[in-house]
Amino acid sequence: MKNILMDEKTETALGSNGNNKASNEDELKRKVIFLSGIFKQIWGWKKQIIIINSAVAIAAVSFLLFFVDPYYESSIVILPEFGNNATTLSGISNLASIAGLNLGEAAPTEIYENLILSEAVLEQVIYKKYNTKEFSKSVNLIEYYEVEPQEAGDKQSEERQKFLKVFEVLTESKIETKIEKLTKILTVTVEMPESKLAADVANTIVESLDNYLRTSRKSFAGQQRFYIEKRISQVKDSLSIAENKLRYFRDRNRIVDQSPNLFMEQSRLMRNVEIQQAVFVELTKQLEIAKIDEIKDTPVINFREEAKDSVLKAGPSRLKILSILLFLSIMISCSYYYFKPQLQKYFSLVKQNIK
Repeated sequence: MKNILMDEKTETALGSNGNNKASNEDELKRKVIFLSGIFKQIWGWKKQIIIINSAVAIAAVSFLLFFVDPYYESSIVILPEFGNNATTLSGISNLASIAGLNLGEAAPTEIYENLILSEAVLEQVIYKKYNTKEFSKSVNLIEYYEVEPQEAGDKQSEERQKFLKVFEVLTESKIETKIEKLTKILTVTVEMPESKLAADVANTIVESLDNYLRTSRKSFAGQQRFYIEKRISQVKDSLSIAENKLRYFRDRNRIVDQSPNLFMEQSRLMRNVEIQQAVFVELTKQLEIAKIDEIKDTPVINFREEAKDSVLKAGPSRLKILSILLFLSIMISCSYYYFKPQLQKYFSLVKQNIK
């Protein structure tokens, strides 16, 4: 009995599989017929499709060759600072507010990344004169991009408008900064229409950043010196008062060993003098360090090597753009001729209804 039931189930399963297989084959045939119909309908318009896409290809090639300018990229790698320079930069980060930045606690290269895209650093980059292929004389970036003010005004206002326009172009599309998470190495990449200009701008960015940091370091050292000198004057007065009190006490009390109270008072006065002396000595040391930092003019930025002229263009990829345009053109033209009969019927019905 069990064998009979199993045989029936097996036959049923085989029959079901056979039906599914036949159904799948029918579905596949229907899809093939449907696709064949689409292909035949489109193939009937092959001449028009070839003409249209040939025209698109010619127009695209002409546009890419004559109107799309190549651009070049040049990069410079800035290494993180350690030791004394890193300590100095912790003070510089407090002065970064001059550039309108709030850096908080950050690694040196993270501070650099924020400063590079600030007006304080890019002002020198924008106004520096560069030798270019496009102009016979050296020009700054405002002159190179031939920027005009958006609104008429006095000369200062118009110059400010042109500066902000170039500043916006640089920060949004021409300068890219990237920090490696583990090593904190900062890479600055500049994109320009000319390879030499890209390298010159990249090197000028580092030069301007270094100048800014040196100036900030000197300013910070100057503020430190001013504060320390003021504090030394106050401590000197406090030390003089403490010494006078101790001398006055000893003049009046020649023998203090026999009186515990007098001995304790003398110890307190001596301790106050020692504290004031220690503070005075330490402040004097710090004053000398601040004076040295104020006149020191050593470079702050540690970079791997100067940016070089790029031999190969970075873009645009004309072949890639042309391939995308042709693909879209073929898809649109094929879709149009496939749906053309339906569209003609639809528009004819619309015209009849309007009449």
